[in-house]
Amino acid sequence: MLAAVLLLGAGAAVQAGVSIFQQPHVVNAEGAEAGIWTQDTDAGFALAKEAGLPLLLNFTGSDWCYWCKLMDRRVFSSLAWRKWAEQKKVVLLWVDFPQDKSMVPAEQQPKNRALADKFGVRGYPTYYVVAPDGETIWGRLGASQDATAAEFCGDVDKCIARGTTAD
Repeated sequence: MLAAVLLLGAGAAVQAGVSIFQQPHVVNAEGAEAGIWTQDTDAGFALAKEAGLPLLLNFTGSDWCYWCKLMDRRVFSSLAWRKWAEQKKVVLLWVDFPQDKSMVPAEQQPKNRALADKFGVRGYPTYYVVAPDGETIWGRLGASQDATAAEFCGDVDKCIARGTTAD
Protein backbone atom coordinates (compact mmCIF):
# COMPACT_ATOMS: atom_id res chain seq x y z
CA MET A 1 0.00 0.00 0.00
CA LEU A 2 2.83 2.38 0.71
CA ALA A 3 4.81 1.31 -2.34
CA ALA A 4 5.72 4.86 -3.22
CA VAL A 5 5.68 7.00 -0.12
CA LEU A 6 7.33 10.36 -0.16
CA LEU A 7 8.79 11.50 3.09
CA LEU A 8 9.46 15.15 2.68
CA GLY A 9 11.31 17.70 4.67
CA ALA A 10 14.11 20.18 4.65
CA GLY A 11 16.70 17.98 2.95
CA ALA A 12 14.03 15.77 1.37
CA ALA A 13 15.04 12.38 0.11
CA VAL A 14 13.37 10.35 -2.59
CA GLN A 15 12.04 6.89 -1.87
CA ALA A 16 11.08 4.36 -4.52
CA GLY A 17 12.39 6.62 -7.29
CA VAL A 18 9.48 9.06 -7.04
CA SER A 19 10.09 12.79 -7.52
CA ILE A 20 10.18 15.13 -4.56
CA PHE A 21 7.40 17.46 -3.57
CA GLN A 22 8.60 20.33 -1.43
CA GLN A 23 6.22 19.82 1.50
CA PRO A 24 7.29 18.35 4.83
CA HIS A 25 4.46 15.82 4.98
CA VAL A 26 3.65 12.38 3.61
CA VAL A 27 1.78 11.81 0.35
CA ASN A 28 1.04 8.24 -0.72
CA ALA A 29 1.20 7.55 -4.46
CA GLU A 30 -0.75 4.30 -4.05
CA GLY A 31 -3.44 3.16 -1.67
CA ALA A 32 -5.35 5.18 0.88
CA GLU A 33 -5.37 5.45 4.64
CA ALA A 34 -7.57 7.85 6.57
CA GLY A 35 -5.67 10.87 7.83
CA ILE A 36 -2.78 10.63 5.32
CA TRP A 37 -2.70 12.43 1.96
CA THR A 38 -2.96 10.14 -1.05
CA GLN A 39 -2.72 10.73 -4.78
CA ASP A 40 -4.61 7.48 -5.43
CA THR A 41 -8.07 8.94 -5.90
CA ASP A 42 -9.66 5.57 -6.74
CA ALA A 43 -8.44 4.11 -3.45
CA GLY A 44 -9.43 7.27 -1.57
CA PHE A 45 -13.00 7.29 -2.87
CA ALA A 46 -13.32 3.54 -2.20
CA LEU A 47 -12.07 3.94 1.38
CA ALA A 48 -14.44 6.85 2.04
CA LYS A 49 -17.42 4.88 0.80
CA GLU A 50 -16.44 1.69 2.63
CA ALA A 51 -15.64 3.38 5.96
CA GLY A 52 -18.33 6.08 5.75
CA LEU A 53 -15.72 8.84 6.00
CA PRO A 54 -15.89 12.28 4.39
CA LEU A 55 -13.21 13.33 1.93
CA LEU A 56 -11.06 16.44 1.78
CA LEU A 57 -9.91 17.06 -1.80
CA ASN A 58 -6.89 19.35 -2.10
CA PHE A 59 -6.64 20.64 -5.67
CA THR A 60 -3.09 21.98 -5.76
CA GLY A 61 -0.24 23.06 -7.99
CA SER A 62 2.28 21.90 -5.42
CA ASP A 63 5.48 22.95 -7.16
CA TRP A 64 4.46 26.32 -8.62
CA CYS A 65 1.39 27.77 -6.85
CA TYR A 66 2.28 30.46 -4.28
CA TRP A 67 -0.96 30.03 -2.31
CA CYS A 68 -0.66 26.23 -2.34
CA LYS A 69 2.86 26.47 -0.93
CA LEU A 70 1.69 28.99 1.67
CA MET A 71 -1.09 26.66 2.84
CA ASP A 72 1.36 23.74 2.90
CA ARG A 73 3.74 25.75 5.05
CA ARG A 74 1.19 27.39 7.36
CA VAL A 75 -1.36 24.57 7.67
CA PHE A 76 -0.46 21.14 6.33
CA SER A 77 3.08 20.96 7.71
CA SER A 78 2.00 22.01 11.22
CA LEU A 79 1.75 19.81 14.27
CA ALA A 80 -1.87 20.93 14.79
CA TRP A 81 -2.81 19.67 11.32
CA ARG A 82 -1.02 16.36 11.83
CA LYS A 83 -2.82 15.85 15.15
CA TRP A 84 -6.16 16.66 13.55
CA ALA A 85 -5.49 14.33 10.60
CA GLU A 86 -4.29 11.54 12.91
CA GLN A 87 -7.79 11.37 14.34
CA LYS A 88 -8.57 9.60 11.05
CA LYS A 89 -11.93 11.23 10.59
CA VAL A 90 -11.39 12.15 6.93
CA VAL A 91 -9.88 10.74 3.73
CA LEU A 92 -7.32 13.21 2.33
CA LEU A 93 -6.96 13.36 -1.48
CA TRP A 94 -3.98 15.22 -2.96
CA VAL A 95 -5.15 16.20 -6.47
CA ASP A 96 -1.99 17.76 -7.89
CA PHE A 97 -1.33 19.71 -11.08
CA PRO A 98 2.43 20.36 -10.85
CA GLN A 99 4.61 21.78 -13.59
CA ASP A 100 6.89 18.78 -13.05
CA LYS A 101 4.56 16.06 -14.33
CA SER A 102 6.78 13.32 -12.85
CA MET A 103 5.43 14.28 -9.41
CA VAL A 104 2.11 12.59 -10.20
CA PRO A 105 1.89 9.00 -11.47
CA ALA A 106 1.08 9.04 -15.20
CA GLU A 107 -2.09 6.98 -14.75
CA GLN A 108 -3.35 9.46 -12.13
CA GLN A 109 -2.97 12.61 -14.26
CA PRO A 110 -6.14 12.17 -16.39
CA LYS A 111 -8.08 11.22 -13.25
CA ASN A 112 -6.99 14.48 -11.62
CA ARG A 113 -8.12 16.47 -14.65
CA ALA A 114 -11.49 14.67 -14.63
CA LEU A 115 -11.96 15.45 -10.93
CA ALA A 116 -11.08 19.12 -11.43
CA ASP A 117 -13.62 19.29 -14.25
CA LYS A 118 -16.27 17.46 -12.21
CA PHE A 119 -15.90 19.84 -9.27
CA GLY A 120 -15.49 22.95 -11.41
CA VAL A 121 -12.07 23.89 -10.04
CA ARG A 122 -11.00 27.25 -11.45
CA GLY A 123 -7.94 28.01 -9.34
CA TYR A 124 -5.46 26.59 -6.91
CA PRO A 125 -5.60 25.75 -4.16
CA THR A 126 -9.23 24.74 -3.89
CA TYR A 127 -10.44 22.44 -1.16
CA TYR A 128 -13.68 20.48 -1.26
CA VAL A 129 -15.21 18.62 1.66
CA VAL A 130 -17.23 15.80 0.14
CA ALA A 131 -19.62 13.21 1.58
CA PRO A 132 -18.59 9.55 1.74
CA ASP A 133 -20.59 8.94 -1.45
CA GLY A 134 -17.93 10.95 -3.31
CA GLU A 135 -20.60 13.10 -4.95
CA THR A 136 -22.28 15.36 -2.41
CA ILE A 137 -20.30 18.53 -1.70
CA TRP A 138 -20.47 19.59 1.95
CA GLY A 139 -18.21 22.59 1.56
CA ARG A 140 -15.64 24.48 -0.49
CA LEU A 141 -12.65 26.24 1.04
CA GLY A 142 -9.78 28.32 -0.26
CA ALA A 143 -6.46 29.69 0.88
CA SER A 144 -5.91 32.57 3.24
CA GLN A 145 -2.80 34.64 3.80
CA ASP A 146 -3.41 34.45 7.54
CA ALA A 147 -4.45 30.77 7.61
CA THR A 148 -3.64 28.69 10.63
CA ALA A 149 -4.04 24.95 11.01
CA ALA A 150 -6.53 25.43 13.83
CA GLU A 151 -8.73 27.70 11.71
CA PHE A 152 -8.54 25.48 8.64
CA CYS A 153 -9.30 22.33 10.66
CA GLY A 154 -12.21 24.17 12.24
CA ASP A 155 -13.53 25.15 8.82
CA VAL A 156 -13.31 21.55 7.60
CA ASP A 157 -15.06 20.39 10.79
CA LYS A 158 -17.88 22.91 10.17
CA CYS A 159 -18.35 21.58 6.62
CA ILE A 160 -18.47 18.01 7.92
CA ALA A 161 -20.96 18.95 10.65
CA ARG A 162 -23.22 20.73 8.14
CA GLY A 163 -23.08 17.76 5.81
CA THR A 164 -23.78 15.12 8.40
CA THR A 165 -26.72 17.02 9.87
CA ALA A 166 -28.19 17.57 6.39
CA ASP A 167 -28.22 13.83 5.60
